[in-house]
Amino acid sequence: MFRLAANQLQPGMLVASNIYSAKGALLLARNVTLDARLISKLGNLGIESVYVRHPYLDIEPQEILHETTRVQTIQQTQKTFENFRKVKTINLADIHTIIKKIMEDAIDNRNMLIHLTDIRAHDDYTFGHSINVCLLSVMLGIKMRLKDEQVLDLALGAVLHDLGKMLVPPEILNKPGKLSPDEWKIMQEHTDKGFDILRKQGALSLVSAHVAFQHHENYDGTGYNRGLSGEDIHKYARIAAIADIYDAITSDRPYRKANLPHEAYEIMLGSRGTKLDPQITDLFLENVALYPIGSTVLLDTGEIAVVIKALPKLQARPIVKVIIDERGKSWEGLDKIVDLTLELTRFITKVLTPEEISKFCSKMPRSS
Repeated sequence: MFRLAANQLQPGMLVASNIYSAKGALLLARNVTLDARLISKLGNLGIESVYVRHPYLDIEPQEILHETTRVQTIQQTQKTFENFRKVKTINLADIHTIIKKIMEDAIDNRNMLIHLTDIRAHDDYTFGHSINVCLLSVMLGIKMRLKDEQVLDLALGAVLHDLGKMLVPPEILNKPGKLSPDEWKIMQEHTDKGFDILRKQGALSLVSAHVAFQHHENYDGTGYNRGLSGEDIHKYARIAAIADIYDAITSDRPYRKANLPHEAYEIMLGSRGTKLDPQITDLFLENVALYPIGSTVLLDTGEIAVVIKALPKLQARPIVKVIIDERGKSWEGLDKIVDLTLELTRFITKVLTPEEISKFCSKMPRSS
């Protein structure tokens, strides 16, 4: 499957992945054939992009979080956050239920590369983001060989890291344009407010509260709110900061489109040692798919291929299936697999954007 912006969708395309609201309602179902009415409806729902079936291969990446886990945990997070907005209390029992599900899936799939493929409506961004930051933080904690109780504290802090945003006025939180200096100052206060709330929760470890407090501190001391640097920033906050930035730049926002994974990889690499802890960033990048399964790529030979397998620590050299040869011959009849881990003189020169894929796709999947 591949991701298309809503304005690039065409009637007849097949939806490749279910899209749910934060409340667990199915907004758009897998295998539904898009028509003009559905495409128009997406804008009203605040959905910027959709995964559609790949025109050449029917491949679907395996997710670390099972779909039912993702739906249930986002639903419970939304309920917890909205309840806090109304009565200013947190039900930690419900939060522990969320964490348990995430940790179980993460442990079961701890050797998988990370592929994040969820689509969210604008109004549901904070809840889906909180779950992804929690999942990525847990995966990093496992890779760092933290003890179970340490991973639990990390996970609790990660899922609640943006709780303070529930106290930010919605018109600032969801503003599509650039924030004014005064608005930015109010936005920055969410770390202090989140920490102040969480440190008063007797059943919550203080180190968990520090994730909310310090996740916008930068490794080089240029972050906020206290300008901490290096190891003066708690380890859990340094972990959550990496997860926070990665999910943010790979998600659609009202003011910009999501970055492709290889673009996000470069951004993260560029932030290594400045915004982000260099050693933890290296570990993270070893476990994130540079070219996720289903990516359409241009090889050095001029062939166009689709990634069918990606391997940990060898993300730059996936296994691909050629769909168009160097002479422009169509995929029909081609059965060429290239394992870039073995063919070391071959390499990927470019990842095709959804717009570029659409241009050379003369035949898109349609309902019979």
